[in-house]
Amino acid sequence: MTTSSLFLFRHAIKVHSIRQFHLTSRALQERFYTKKHEWVQILNNQNEVRIGISDFAQNALGDVVYCELPSIGTKFQRDQAFATLESVKAVADCFMPIDGEISMINEQLKTQADLINKSPYENGWLVQAKVDEKNKNDLDNTLMNEKKYQEYLEKNKQADDH
Repeated sequence: MTTSSLFLFRHAIKVHSIRQFHLTSRALQERFYTKKHEWVQILNNQNEVRIGISDFAQNALGDVVYCELPSIGTKFQRDQAFATLESVKAVADCFMPIDGEISMINEQLKTQADLINKSPYENGWLVQAKVDEKNKNDLDNTLMNEKKYQEYLEKNKQADDH
């Protein structure tokens, strides 16, 4: 092998490795959705999840001006209301997508509720919760992954058009 082809070969291996790492980290960041448009994301393969509302939900709500979040340590069952969001259009409850105990709330939302509109998946998340291993591992069976959620939105959009 010539020096230049050896360099290109080594460079290609580095790029492939980086790309492989990126895909792996992306898979760990997958979100699961409810039909009520809440999302849940497993954090770093632990028994802790982050919960928020989808981009579709924040668009439907309009500008969020206030949110009432639960206290840390509060336990919720799946489908139980855990937060209330107030927008210029309406007041909406958020429902727990999984059984869990609140371990953290997004403190920024107390003064910047509009983060829910600006960044529903990154900075506008609502709470973090501790969940048991069984519930965490069952997310794929009980909730929709991103592809199924997009299909759900499209199907319901078509139903609303008629």
